[in-house]
Amino acid sequence: MGEEARRYRRTFSRVGVAMLAMILLPVGVQLLLQYLLLTQAPALLEDALVPYLISAAATYLIGFPAAMLVLRTAPLECPDPERQRLNGENWAGLWLLAIGWLYLANIVTLSLMDALAALRGEPISNPLDAMGDLPVAFNLIYSCLLAPVCEELCFRWMLLRRLRPWGDGFALCASALLFALVHGNLYQMIYAFAVGMVLGGILLRTGSIKGCILLHAGANFVSAGLLPLAGMMGETGNLALAMLVLVSMLWALYWTFFRRRAELIDFADETSWGDGETWGHFLVNPGMTLFVLVLIWIMWLTMR
Repeated sequence: MGEEARRYRRTFSRVGVAMLAMILLPVGVQLLLQYLLLTQAPALLEDALVPYLISAAATYLIGFPAAMLVLRTAPLECPDPERQRLNGENWAGLWLLAIGWLYLANIVTLSLMDALAALRGEPISNPLDAMGDLPVAFNLIYSCLLAPVCEELCFRWMLLRRLRPWGDGFALCASALLFALVHGNLYQMIYAFAVGMVLGGILLRTGSIKGCILLHAGANFVSAGLLPLAGMMGETGNLALAMLVLVSMLWALYWTFFRRRAELIDFADETSWGDGETWGHFLVNPGMTLFVLVLIWIMWLTMR
């Protein structure tokens, strides 16, 4: 193995260790806190919100900071993407783009999960269903503040930029793939990958991590904020929300395959997407192997 290949593996293994810390540390912290509550204040665990509070704190206050500390040890070899100022109309279009691809990918997910459930002979539970019963204020803080800030800083700002030496296309796909995997369940992986591609592309185009955070928060606000609001408004609210989702999906298809088609083709032709050797080193190294094994174990436990 040459020195260049060793450099690949060292960097990619650190990425794997960062992802491992992101998913494993919160599990340990959650188990410890739940044990302490069980022995010291078991009545608190009767509140359905408490486990989610523990999970959110462990994930975003411990798991993500630990992952970002590991990622900081990887070299940042490329200059930041050039900043490009967009007007309000442009950002609104990008918001609809993110929402549209999220829901288009979710349609694919639901179809695949129905097929998988038919093969298993039993339904596969969606871990997000239970969040619909939680207080709206919690879901807003979780989905529109903690998740967008931590996830965009980690995956777009810390990770994607460190993968750019192997090509912007490779960095975009690899960061979106890991973003999808750390969600840890089949219901979220496909649309997380789609949103990761959209937000990663926006960072490469605009250089604005703040814009990515706001777009991520805005996309999550549809389910965390607009959905309960529509429910309160009855049929009119549900119809308005359905129209927003439909318009966003049509806009995403139009924007991608017609409005920006030539620009996207030029980007695809000009950038490097990583050859077989690069992807091999990215996927097969000690850190990434441990991450994938632990991820499979966690997913298996959640599907039992």
